[in-house]
Amino acid sequence: AGRRRGGAMIAAGLRRRWRLVRTLFGTTIALYAEYRAEMAIWVLAGSLPLVMMFAWIGIARERPIGGYDAAGFVAYFLTVFFVRQMTPVWVLGEVDRAIRKGELSPMLLRPLHPFWVHAVGHLSAVIMRVPAIGLLAVLGLWAGGALDRLDWASLPLFALAIVGAWTILFNFHYSFGLLAFWTDQAGALQTLIYTLNMIFGGGLVPLELFPPALRAALLYTPFRAVIDFPVGLLAGRPGWPETLQGFALQLAWILVFVGARRLLWRRGLRRYAAAGA
Repeated sequence: AGRRRGGAMIAAGLRRRWRLVRTLFGTTIALYAEYRAEMAIWVLAGSLPLVMMFAWIGIARERPIGGYDAAGFVAYFLTVFFVRQMTPVWVLGEVDRAIRKGELSPMLLRPLHPFWVHAVGHLSAVIMRVPAIGLLAVLGLWAGGALDRLDWASLPLFALAIVGAWTILFNFHYSFGLLAFWTDQAGALQTLIYTLNMIFGGGLVPLELFPPALRAALLYTPFRAVIDFPVGLLAGRPGWPETLQGFALQLAWILVFVGARRLLWRRGLRRYAAAGA
């Protein structure tokens, strides 16, 4: 009887949380729908891979570079563009501001953990982007003669890798945002993380074009796991050993950053409460 009551209480709690998340999703998506112009600005702000695509196409007009011809660069960078648009993360600045300005205090009174409020906001933005970004990417591939350069059979694995990439990035940025419990400079790390991610993740130059020693070192970084690995599934056609290794690496980094986030949250919250916030 006790086990049945315990199970019923857990099920009721899960149903309650699901209703809260569903309501939050509906409200957030409605809010983003009212500010479509702002969404368009965010999309344009993430168009750096397209700029790099045109630069590399110009370089590769005469001869292929590292196995990439013009159509190969179109396929690669349009896939990078799609991955980046499906994994937008700005939570570091939100968490930093909430802690420094005391906005976290009312959030702690809500029935849902602040982490999930931020996560739903980000995922709602992704949902709003999917149709337009997907259509734009396909049209770009068609115009660049690169539709046949992608392994469309790997699309389910590609989608799964994007989920893993978003999870890594979100927990990565959230963890650094929580440093605001101890310093006023946490927000300054956002630009640094973005820059490192684009350079060492393959957002500006395919990792195949890096010096072999540097590329070997980057294969195990979170930067490679959030850009190069998902892109490679669709545009690089890796074998099963490389694919399984890539997913294992994503899972490892997810566990690292989720653990870091939970640890920093517990310790930082005690410091926040001690300060009388």
